[in-house]
Amino acid sequence: MIKRAFEVKDFWRIKSLADPDLSFDGTLVAYVVGEASETEDRVETSIWVAGTGSDGSARQATFGPKDTSPRWSPDGKFLAFLSDRGKERQVYLLPSNGGEARQLTTLPHGVSSFTWSPDGSALAVSAKTGEWVPVSERSAIEKSAPTVWTSLYNRFDNIGRFDDRRQHIFVVDVSSGIERQVTFGDWDDVDPNWSPSGDSLVFASDRSATRDSVLQRSIWVVGVEGGDPRAISGPVSTCGSPLFSPGGDSVCFVGHANQPGDSSRNSHLYVVSAHGVGDPVALTKSLDRPVWGLIPSLGRPFSWRDEDEVIFLIVDRGVQSLYSVRASGDGAVPSLLLGGDRQIGTVDCKAGTVAFVASWPSQFPELYCFDVAGSKERVISNANVELADEVELSTLERITHRAHDGTEISSFVLYPQNRPEGESLPLVLEIHGGPHGWHPQGSMMALYQALVSEGYAVLLPNPRGSQSFGEAFAMACTQDWGGEDYLDIMGAVDTLVEQGRVDPDRLYVAGYSYGGFMTTWVVGHTERFKAACISAPVSNLVSMYGTTDIPHFNEFECGGSPWEAPEYYRDHSPITYLPNVTTPVQVLHWEGDLRCPVGQGEEIFQGLLKLGKEAQMVRYPGGFHVARTPSQMCDYIERHLSWFASHR
Repeated sequence: MIKRAFEVKDFWRIKSLADPDLSFDGTLVAYVVGEASETEDRVETSIWVAGTGSDGSARQATFGPKDTSPRWSPDGKFLAFLSDRGKERQVYLLPSNGGEARQLTTLPHGVSSFTWSPDGSALAVSAKTGEWVPVSERSAIEKSAPTVWTSLYNRFDNIGRFDDRRQHIFVVDVSSGIERQVTFGDWDDVDPNWSPSGDSLVFASDRSATRDSVLQRSIWVVGVEGGDPRAISGPVSTCGSPLFSPGGDSVCFVGHANQPGDSSRNSHLYVVSAHGVGDPVALTKSLDRPVWGLIPSLGRPFSWRDEDEVIFLIVDRGVQSLYSVRASGDGAVPSLLLGGDRQIGTVDCKAGTVAFVASWPSQFPELYCFDVAGSKERVISNANVELADEVELSTLERITHRAHDGTEISSFVLYPQNRPEGESLPLVLEIHGGPHGWHPQGSMMALYQALVSEGYAVLLPNPRGSQSFGEAFAMACTQDWGGEDYLDIMGAVDTLVEQGRVDPDRLYVAGYSYGGFMTTWVVGHTERFKAACISAPVSNLVSMYGTTDIPHFNEFECGGSPWEAPEYYRDHSPITYLPNVTTPVQVLHWEGDLRCPVGQGEEIFQGLLKLGKEAQMVRYPGGFHVARTPSQMCDYIERHLSWFASHR
C-alpha cells in the first residue's frame, strides 16, 4: 500500500495513550486510550487491557467517555479506575474476569487520585473537602455574588480559579465503601501512596506559611489512622510523586530546591529515609539533565524496580529516555536503560516487566513492554496502527551550529517527503515555549506534519534557555530574553540558508507562549520573514506580571519586579518594538488562558492596527494555556497553513 502525506483531518484520528499500570505478576497491563470525538468536540478516554507478551491481544475494558487512572488490585481480581459516570469523578471497580464495573466511592466532590493498599482491602484517595455548591445549582443572586481574594496563589492554568475547598487524603474500605478522612487543615494534600506494611501513607503537601503566595510542596508521612504528619523532604522545596520503596525503608520522589519561579534548573530524583533520618539525596545530579515528572499528569514518572534500584525518565537533548540508578545514595552514576529518538512519557515496572508509552513527531504513540532481564522491547498496543499504515510521517533530522561565542546549538528539521534534490524550500521557523521547554514538542506533532505536507521545511531550534542540554545552558536566557536566545535561533536559520536547503526569500515564523514572545521579538527586529503566527504570547512583561498565574516566574526571569527592574521590563517587552514590524502578523489566543492571559495577544493586535500594520487576531473561546478542544486545534493548524499560504 502506497502511503500518503499527513492531512489536517488526520488529527481527529490520532489516539493518545497514557498511564500504563502492570498487574502485580507483570502479565497484564492496563492503560488509557484517548480518542477525539467530533460529535462532542472533546477527547474521550477509555481503559484498555493487554497481555505483556507479543500476541497483540489488546482489548477495550471500559467505554468511557471519561475513564482514567487504571490500577490493578494486588491480587489481580479487580481493575480500579476513575470515571465521572455520575455527578462527580469517582472510583469504580471492574472484575478482571468480566462483568460490570461498580462504583466504590461516593465522596461529594469526587476523587482526584487513588492507590491500593498492599493487601487490597482499602484505597487511599485524594479528594476535595469543604462546603461548595456547583454553579449550576446556585440561585440567580448566588451566581452574581463576587469572589474575594486575599492570596496571591488564587488560580492556576488548566485548573482555574480556586474555591474554598481543600484536598485531603481518605482511606476507603473496599468491602463496605466506608470513607474515613485521614488528613485535615487549610492546605491541599495530594499524591498519596501506601507503605508496604500498610500502616502509613506518603503524600505531597505545602503546609508552609508562604503557601498563599507560591506553591512549594514537601513530602510527608502519616499513619493510616491519622494524626500529625511528619515532613521528610528536608531542604528540597518543591516535591511530587512520592513512592515508598518495596521494603518500606526509603521514599523516592521528584523535586528541586530552586527559588520560587525558577524553572531553569534541573529537577532531580531524590531518595530519603522513610523514618526521617537525614536529608534527601539527589540520585541524578551527575547527569546534569532534568528528571521528568515533578507534576504527574499522564501516569508514573518513575518506578521502583526493587529495593535497590529505581527506573526513571530523563530528558536529554530533546529526547526522553529511561534510566536506572541504585537508590542507596552512595553516588552511583545512573545508566541508560532505554534510549533512541523518541519521548517516553510514563513508565511502570512490576515483576521484572517494564511498560511505557512512547512517541515522536515521526511516530504515532503506542504502548511498549520489555523484560528487565534483557528481552527486546515489543509493541503491546495497536491504537494507531491503521493510521500509521496509511500515512507517511516525515522524519526529523538533527542539526547543530556554532553560535558566535562557540556555543553549540542543536535543532531539529523536518523536510517534505521526496523533496527534489538541491531545491531550496520555504521554511517555517517554529519556536518552542518555556523558555525552558525543548523541541520537539509532542503536542505540536500534527502542526509540524501538516506544514511539511504543504511543502515547507520546518525548523525546531533549541536556543539557550532550552532544557535537556544542561543546567547552565537552560539558565543562560534568564534576564536575557531576546538576547543570545534570539541570536541562536537566527543562527539556526542562517545555517539552513547557507547550506542551500531553504529559500531566504520564503521564510515564515511561528511560536507558542515564550515561542509567541520570541516570534513577536523576531518580527520587531528583522524584516526577513514573510508572515508570522504568534500564539498565546508574552508581549508586555509589565502587564504579564500583573495578570499571570505565576508572577514569581516573571520575577526570576526578569531579575525582579517591574518596580525593581523597570528598564529590563521595558527593553525586553516585544511591544516596545512594534513600530519596527513590517511582517504580516496573525495572533491566536485562547480566552481562558491564565498563564499568558489573552490581553497579551490583544496588546500586539491592537498595537499593530493602531500603527497601520497588517494584523488579524483569532480568539478561541474557553480553553487554557495548555488545553483546547480538538476542533480548535484543527482550526489552529489550518489557520497557520492559510496565513502562510496567503503570503507566499
